[in-house]
Amino acid sequence: MPARRRFSYACVRALIRLIMALLTRTSVRGAANLPPSGAGIVVSNHIDAIDPGILVGALPRPVALMSKVENRRGVLGLFMPLVGAFTVRRGAADRQAMQQAAEVLARGELLCMFPEGTRSRDGRLGPAHGGAALLALKSGAPVIPVALTGTSRVFRRRFPWLGFPRVTVTVGQPFRPSAVGGAHRDERAQATREIMQKIAYLLPPELRGAYLPEPDRAGATSEAQA
Repeated sequence: MPARRRFSYACVRALIRLIMALLTRTSVRGAANLPPSGAGIVVSNHIDAIDPGILVGALPRPVALMSKVENRRGVLGLFMPLVGAFTVRRGAADRQAMQQAAEVLARGELLCMFPEGTRSRDGRLGPAHGGAALLALKSGAPVIPVALTGTSRVFRRRFPWLGFPRVTVTVGQPFRPSAVGGAHRDERAQATREIMQKIAYLLPPELRGAYLPEPDRAGATSEAQA
């Protein structure tokens, strides 16, 4: 990361951390799981518009955010260039964005993606797109799963500075999808499911959604029928 970008990133991160300290009770678990150097793909669930900022503030290493085009508007759009974020068009094969992502990894930096591609309406994990899996398979970079909880409560109260909603950032252990080296459709689908399962295991069972492990799914079904 160029010196100018490092400076602007540090300034934005300091501001975000101040806001987090004033408005939330944020705890970061498993921060030591984040590799201290080298390329990696940080993948997270997505429940609120502030999720990218929370990750910038919480993670000990800078991340290059891959964000939807719509975030170029408004307040978020002012900060995105300062932290090296770049946009991707949802619902389209955005080759330019994928090339930028590959370049981030080639420089030995951390790339941050939200595989669901949009915010969850109910907080549970939803279906994922295959972009993160494709990059992991092609680059061989480790994937670092991250789970966010509580971010949807920060600005959904009339006076967000009252109550200090609890936000938790949980960083899982890095891994490489078992299909690494191949990038065909079946391998991408398998890798995508592996990635989402790793995120799911960091979340409470009720938020795992489509990626609820089979034993838990069976238990939830039997409870619903009781």
